[in-house]
Amino acid sequence: MKLRYGSATALACLALCTAQAYAHHSVTANFDPSREIEIRGAVVAFNYVSPHASMVIDGIGYENGQALSTTPERWEIESSAVKGLAARGIKADTFAVGEQIIVRGAPARNTALHRANSSTFLHADGTPFGSAPAPAAPVAAPAATGVKRVEGRWIPPYQPEGKTSTLPLNAAGQAAWNAYVQADSPANTCEPMSIPDIMNAPSYLFDVRFGDGKVVLRNEAYDIVRTVPLGKDFAQVDPNGTWGKARAEIDGNALYVESKDYPASKWGLAAATQILGGGADVPSSTKKTVVEKLTVSDDGLQLFYDYVVFDPMYMTHEHRAHVTLKRTADDAPMVPYDCNKNSARQFSRAAGESLLPAQ
Repeated sequence: MKLRYGSATALACLALCTAQAYAHHSVTANFDPSREIEIRGAVVAFNYVSPHASMVIDGIGYENGQALSTTPERWEIESSAVKGLAARGIKADTFAVGEQIIVRGAPARNTALHRANSSTFLHADGTPFGSAPAPAAPVAAPAATGVKRVEGRWIPPYQPEGKTSTLPLNAAGQAAWNAYVQADSPANTCEPMSIPDIMNAPSYLFDVRFGDGKVVLRNEAYDIVRTVPLGKDFAQVDPNGTWGKARAEIDGNALYVESKDYPASKWGLAAATQILGGGADVPSSTKKTVVEKLTVSDDGLQLFYDYVVFDPMYMTHEHRAHVTLKRTADDAPMVPYDCNKNSARQFSRAAGESLLPAQ
């Protein structure tokens, strides 16, 4: 049996859909990766949080070997989320206040700001902090058969965000895209990125488990957990109704999940830094619907995630797309996201506002 919504058969052409070519805010929009700056100084503070860890340094910046000042200045460093730093062996207590370090990264495009983006931290003698990420261990094909092969942990690929949304936006959707203001994005308040765009967040794990007449879908990014009943009846899938109501069905080797009744959101269809947003958030209404299809490759090492998303308030027609995820170890750690609002809004701060948390 195929799941349907509205007057269209949402899944009819999912098998024929081709792939279309995470970050929280766009790094390249705020920093210039064509330049490298080196900051030498003392650690004032290190905030080990998501969506972006950050550091405050009192030091001197250098570019092309030339000092940018004669005396130390206060610099702010935006870095990776906790997950990325943890993979490099960097922990919350890695840096001591007052410790002399070197940071290398991309400077802010706004040259009036003493900011840089970096995950390269060096001791004063030039040796790196942390360690190189451990190579992924080979993953064996699952012993399970049928749709149970969908179970496991999966890693989505990196997809460039592009210069415009890939969604078929109508006039209202295009107007919203054109009117995007970074300071107004829900990203600044830690509102979770929505389905299905969260599936385009690279590196963050996606976990699938069956049991007790339900399927539990978990995205590591934003700690999203959806508990979806198997059957014909829609039910709320999380305590707060953030992910609407959904139902799931098994058809042969495929798992289908149909969702509706999402609350309206300023980035319910797309986030600026993901492929569906292409540089701007796209809102959704309570009319948004999503259908997801999950199947696995013959060797069991790839998850084929196909989806149909539609919102008549902002789209001219349904959008169908495909993401291929790679299997990882079942015990691959899922790092708590714990979104920090001070971190989330750092690109939208008023001029001169400190990166340091309020005391």
